[in-house]
Amino acid sequence: MRKIALTAALLSLSIFVPPASADVTPTPTPTSTLSPAAQYVLDLEKYREDFKSYKIARTIYDRQLVAIAIEFSRALDRATRDAKLVGKSAASKAYLSVARAQAATARDQAVAALGEPPVPPVPPVAPLPPQKQQKSEKPDTSNKFKGPNPRP
Repeated sequence: MRKIALTAALLSLSIFVPPASADVTPTPTPTSTLSPAAQYVLDLEKYREDFKSYKIARTIYDRQLVAIAIEFSRALDRATRDAKLVGKSAASKAYLSVARAQAATARDQAVAALGEPPVPPVPPVAPLPPQKQQKSEKPDTSNKFKGPNPRP
């Protein structure tokens, strides 16, 4: 009974409350008052800064890849040296293959943890030069010996 009375009271109150509506007027987007050439200069400066940071990030990424490759090579050398110390038995060959697989797994995990290489920035598009007004068409001079009417 209480639930019904409470629901009825809430419904009667909701009739008197105006619906909440959001302001639907769109905000104007800022427009650039720069000429295309000036905007290109600004975009080019931003591109140069982005490219410098890209080069730094790419250098760091490449150095980390080299470090991973060196560590992988060292792990393979250790595994080969240890296998040679044991001798040429089947156990040493199995040990060598297991050590190689572990080194490859460690390398793959390190490369995966490194992530994707940095993506270079896209250079800005240069503005088109203003088009020149075309002159009137020149007469066809390819047949300069022919007149307007061909000879019979």
